[in-house]
Amino acid sequence: MSVRSPQPEPAADGEDSGASASVPYSELSADTLIRRERPAPKGGWRRALYTVTGGRINPGDSKTEQRRQELEAAVGRAPLPDEHQSIVVLGTGAEVGTTTVALGLGSVLAAHRGDRVIAVDGDPERAPITERMALKWHAELPMQELIASPDAAVRYSEMNRFTAQTTYGLDVLASAPDDTASRPLGMESLRRISDAVERHYPLQLVDAGSGLQRPGVPVLLGRCTRLVLVTPATRDGAIAAANVLDEVNGTAPGPLAESAVVVLAKGPSGGPGSSPETDDLERQMGERCARALQLPEDQHLGSGRPIDLADLRAPSALALLELAVEITEGFARPERSKRPDPRDR
Repeated sequence: MSVRSPQPEPAADGEDSGASASVPYSELSADTLIRRERPAPKGGWRRALYTVTGGRINPGDSKTEQRRQELEAAVGRAPLPDEHQSIVVLGTGAEVGTTTVALGLGSVLAAHRGDRVIAVDGDPERAPITERMALKWHAELPMQELIASPDAAVRYSEMNRFTAQTTYGLDVLASAPDDTASRPLGMESLRRISDAVERHYPLQLVDAGSGLQRPGVPVLLGRCTRLVLVTPATRDGAIAAANVLDEVNGTAPGPLAESAVVVLAKGPSGGPGSSPETDDLERQMGERCARALQLPEDQHLGSGRPIDLADLRAPSALALLELAVEITEGFARPERSKRPDPRDR
């Protein structure tokens, strides 16, 4: 006859229940065996508190900082496809923030990825885009010399003579100041630039300026793998964006418009946050393209000074990271059909 083992008395409230409270062997893991130290906060009052207490008080990072880290990791881990990626940033009008978005997005990609990334000045009738970034070094040779002699950049070391590089590791192919007023880029010039860039860079951002009327825009759209359309975060801005998407469908038949990202750039009166009106515009534009998102107003971005990601307000920094994630996650989506090369027209 078997004898039943006596059952332990249940523990009183608040008392240690001994073995009954221990973690079952089946549930043991590294997290239960090793005490995980919370990472030190990155900045702000949380970092200050951590520092003055010698690490004894660690409030951890804020939800905003945690979100920033998640987005940065997502940008960095997206695999780059074999096909060259040309991200064209186009504005619906002048002074809507096209250069700001192109350089901000390029800086994020260069800072968090190991690929070679370049920003190309596709509208050199304006001031050179290098004036909006802090540079490690300047270009030795002007863009016009690359256009005149495409074979001068067969090797990457030769291409480097035509590019500047920012403090975030973003290479920049910009126009020379003497060329901006009287020598707009035509189709053949942009074709030669594109050939040179595609030879050495898997990923490029093109600051295409505003509108589709300039003669070189068909070349940019013909080689574009993703379109970013920048427009004011107003009702008129949304209408202008919808009109441009319709024009893009006529200029570059295919899914380029439906795969586009629309950036609703808020002006100084809009403030850093969202509003019911801009939220509604974002929803409506999101039905016309792959994604619409808001870029909050930021004094640093609107100052005209060189863009430094470290000086951005948190909402603006997160918006650029969200844009970068949308672009990089698009790398893994089914390949879009090729648009006709304008040289065949």
